[in-house]
Amino acid sequence: MVAQMTYESERLGTFTMPQLVEQIIQINPTAKTSYLQQFGRGELQEYLEHLLHAQRPRGRDAVWARPVEGHGIIFAEAAD
Repeated sequence: MVAQMTYESERLGTFTMPQLVEQIIQINPTAKTSYLQQFGRGELQEYLEHLLHAQRPRGRDAVWARPVEGHGIIFAEAAD
């Protein structure tokens, strides 16, 4: 499984920004191009990898690890 994820990351690493956006929209048609273009290439690649992983059948081998620098919960406080 790890080898497959490494291959997937390497393959996605060759995608251009428009290709990443196109692939994301194919999987998540509610995502808008204008919204996705706010993110960097690395962030889009990470999101696409997560979407692809989520499509796999669940089971013992279906493991997705959040990137080390990723945050599980993010919040914002309103400015007074």
